[in-house]
Formats: sequence, C-alpha cells, structure tokens
Amino acid sequence: MTVMTQALRNPGPIVLLSPDGFPSRTVRWGHRWQVGTPAYWVGLTATAIQDGRLRESQHRHRLGGDLVEEVTACLLGGHGLPHQVGLAAFEAVRADGLLERPVDASDIERVLRRPLKLGGRTVRYRFPAQRARYLAAALTRLRTQNPPESARVLREWLLDIPGIGPKTAGWIIRNHLASDDVAVIDIHVLEAGIDASVFEASWTPARHYDLLEAMFLAWARQGAVSAADLDAVIWAERARIPKAYTSQRS
Repeated sequence: MTVMTQALRNPGPIVLLSPDGFPSRTVRWGHRWQVGTPAYWVGLTATAIQDGRLRESQHRHRLGGDLVEEVTACLLGGHGLPHQVGLAAFEAVRADGLLERPVDASDIERVLRRPLKLGGRTVRYRFPAQRARYLAAALTRLRTQNPPESARVLREWLLDIPGIGPKTAGWIIRNHLASDDVAVIDIHVLEAGIDASVFEASWTPARHYDLLEAMFLAWARQGAVSAADLDAVIWAERARIPKAYTSQRS
C-alpha cells in the first residue's frame, strides 16, 4: 500500500495553486490526516512549530553564524554526503581557523583529508579535493566582494561560484536570510511534491528548477506556512523514515 491510498479514497478539496510567472495548477489538496497529500505536509509543518520541533526563532534553519559560515556548511554538505558528515567537515574547517584568514584549496583539502569525528566513530570525507577547490573559490569571493542583501539577487551572485547550483544557493539563502523567496528542491522535496501531485513526474531540477521552485512556494502560500519550514519538515520526515513514504509511482 502506498502513502497515497487514503487520499485516493477520499481526495478532499481541490485547490488552484498560482505560482509566480507560471500557469496555475489545479491539485487535490486533501486533508491533513491523508498521508502524503499537500494538506498533510502543511499540517505536519504547522504541528512542528506548535510542538517545538522547529525552534521559534527567525533564523532557526541556520548552520553557521554568518554568510561565510553558511556558505561553508552548505558547500561541504549536500549531494552525495550524509548530513552529519557535511556538518562534521564544516566544524573541522572552522575549528582550524580557515574561515578567519586567506586560504587556498590545499589548506582546506589538508583538513578535509583528516578523519572526522562523528559520534563515537571516525569517518572520511568523500570529496576532499573537489570541495576544497569550490570552498576556496567561494571564500575568496566572499572576502573580496560585497554580497547582495536581497535573497534573489544574492542567489544569482552565489550561482557564479563554482560548485554552487540552484539547490545549494537556495539552501544557503533559506538558512542565512530565513527567506521564503527561494526553495531547496532536493530529492526529498521533489519526490514529496510528485507524490502529492503538486509537481509533474516529468519535471526535473536540472531542466525545471524555476518551475519547481515557483510551484513549491505557491504550495506553501496556499497552506499559510513558511516555505522554509515546509521544506525543512519534508526533508527531515522523509529522511527519517523513507520507507514510510513509498511513491505512488512504484
């Protein structure tokens, strides 16, 4: 049985999502008790705020204390790496003082090649040379230029840095600015949106990121929740128990 079975039996209300700059899309909103529907994820987000799972602070999604640290944390995490490994790499780079002085890629790579402490064990960072090059370029740009303050303008500025694509740029901005003007379309959000029929199964981040983002932001607006919180709740829940959210496409 897929997570969508309940919703198919009793689809609930139909709503019109109106993404900025794209045609509107009619979706079955469902009810909050119908697992996997748009209403379900909105309800879960609202509950996470009420019961304290999402901290009551403006910058509750931040990983670092400033933009330099946020760029570092997000660049060292993300695609191909468990979340905790990326955080351990960020902590190692920060503890070595590499965010406080001019450095080159070899300085960063040296730290990333050391065993990282993760709980009661040690792990190896998977992409030390590649991510060191990306981070060195990012730190140089952050040190020599003044980043824009507007969320969407800052994203375009970040996209000029090697290794930062739309998802990573959105992640940085969501965390640092607490912005609901961007979205982080990772695999968890993508699959949740497809299963909820907010996204078409044929849409991919590589070809349709702007469309996916606009539709996701419209979903959050319809549910009267923060897009950043909706994103965070979907990511955490589907990462925690992925087998509970079997796609209706399987």
